Amino acid sequence: MTDDPDAAIAQHVHDAWDGSLRLVHITITDEDGDAWPGQDVDRWVIDVRVPITDDDAQAVSVAEVTAFTSRAPGSLEDLVLGYQVSDVAGAFATAVATPDATGETFFALQTSATEMLGAPDLLAIDRLTVRPAYRTLPGLLPAIVDAVRHGPAGRTASWVLVDPSVWDVPFSDEDRAAGDFVPWADSGVLTSMNAAPDDLERLSLVPPTGGIAVGARADEVHLGDAIEHAMTLPAIAVPFDLPPKLPASTWAAAPDDVHGVHPDEATGSITVETHDEQLEVVGSPGTAPQLVGTSASADAATQDWLRAVHQRWWQYEPDLHARIHEVVDEYLATGRIESATDELAGHLHAPDLPPYQTEWPGTGTVVLEALGEDTEPVVFDAVLEDGSRHEHIGVVVVHESGHVRAFLHDEWEPGFAEPEAAVAHLVSLGAGEFFADALHDELSAGVEHAILTGDVRGH
Repeated sequence: MTDDPDAAIAQHVHDAWDGSLRLVHITITDEDGDAWPGQDVDRWVIDVRVPITDDDAQAVSVAEVTAFTSRAPGSLEDLVLGYQVSDVAGAFATAVATPDATGETFFALQTSATEMLGAPDLLAIDRLTVRPAYRTLPGLLPAIVDAVRHGPAGRTASWVLVDPSVWDVPFSDEDRAAGDFVPWADSGVLTSMNAAPDDLERLSLVPPTGGIAVGARADEVHLGDAIEHAMTLPAIAVPFDLPPKLPASTWAAAPDDVHGVHPDEATGSITVETHDEQLEVVGSPGTAPQLVGTSASADAATQDWLRAVHQRWWQYEPDLHARIHEVVDEYLATGRIESATDELAGHLHAPDLPPYQTEWPGTGTVVLEALGEDTEPVVFDAVLEDGSRHEHIGVVVVHESGHVRAFLHDEWEPGFAEPEAAVAHLVSLGAGEFFADALHDELSAGVEHAILTGDVRGH
């Protein structure tokens, strides 16, 4: 047994090493709590530790990392300036401004990846220092890089940059391969897409030659004006089994400027948001609601209205919401909205949306599957289903403004006989998603109004 306590600790680390790490992040801000040093760049100092007990109660510091997260850079100039005014050791400012062999800058690449992945930031892992006693831990560097890129500093980043020339340990070819890092142009900076392997494969974002393969077979359409025009046309009366009217004396106490209703299914609470206050009612559905905060000091008529809203919301909204999805699904399937035959029957109004469907110029059916979390824009994986075939053929990107982009993957049937018609079909599917979302929003607003006031034509 050694008498050197540091050597004994190092031996404990080597014995316990199984690839597990614990990271302690420190982010540096200015005196106002804003990003340091005043740009949209977060600077992180990360202490890297290896647990040496089974319960992770003890961990030994083996390395330190300095990383920078560029927050949603708006231009190449902003990105370069952020690095220039930060305490960055690596050559990131030069690298992001250096075009690759095709003439594309890294900022253009990052912008495209942001749209595809819904991750707006860029992570630069800058200085990396490993303590001498731990430099021989197998796989330590890839483990550190992986932990940083998936931790608080990198989880919102679409790309990761590293410059191993400022590290105090070599980054071997094996280490690079473990993190899928490739050189960017001739800058000495290495890059890696910060996405799951399945997403990389589906989106074809990292072809062998580098860059994003958006695909030559592509098209786009802008539908914002189409929605605005639809809103000017006579609305369609959509059959809905609406809740009974509230007494006029009750719904008259509703605020004039209700901005939204925020229900919590887990607790049964409902918050009604107005321009300058939030009216909250708590209590499980079916129980006596309790007024809290501003609600408790409201006038008696408003209190009665809030209690009625709480009861009506949990009694009627789930079925009404299900009905909304029936209408939306019908529209997606047929391109049409069923109109009520009896104007006196219960109904809500929906915009007269334009038809959007085009035929798929082949066998099978193409469906859109949303990729990742609910982000803006929404990115869909276009999947061709034809018997036992299940092929990822392209991507459709839908912006809330109505801008729809679609393309076929370059590697999917390069000799397909009717690529223009195929892309047009993908665009039409994206248009359907955009119109269906607008339909959902309009009907949801009608449901909310019916529950809050009961003052809806069609009773």
